[in-house]
Amino acid sequence: MTKSLDNIKQMASQEPSNWIDDAKRRQTNKTWAKRSFQIAVRILREIRKQKPQNGMTQKRLAVEMGVSPQYINKVIKGEENLTLETIAKIEDVLGVTLIEILKGENSINVPVENQSSGGYINRNRSVHIAEKTIDIGSTYAKPTGTNG
Repeated sequence: MTKSLDNIKQMASQEPSNWIDDAKRRQTNKTWAKRSFQIAVRILREIRKQKPQNGMTQKRLAVEMGVSPQYINKVIKGEENLTLETIAKIEDVLGVTLIEILKGENSINVPVENQSSGGYINRNRSVHIAEKTIDIGSTYAKPTGTNG
């Protein structure tokens, strides 16, 4: 019996577990995690969309940004805390808008999936379509149909 207990003590880490702190941090950063995921998905979709046109890959994006492919992989997984500078570099290389800050407004907009409609979802939970603003009540909704 003592031998088994000694074996367990040997295998157990001497450092205290941080799982409670990690869980609290994840809970606190839920909004950031959601936005990070949305941006990561947008980047990945754009890379896939551009691959047949210009051969864009994660590796090429990394080279053109001057970062490692491993860094881009973390970005695509939504694991990297992106700075505005990094987001701007990604936008420049891919030729897309990931985040838009409108002049004269106090909101940050994230483009919806179908940019051809000119639609943006902002933190005020409304969609801007051309010159028209429609209250949709959810940050996950997007305009559909021809009437927006």
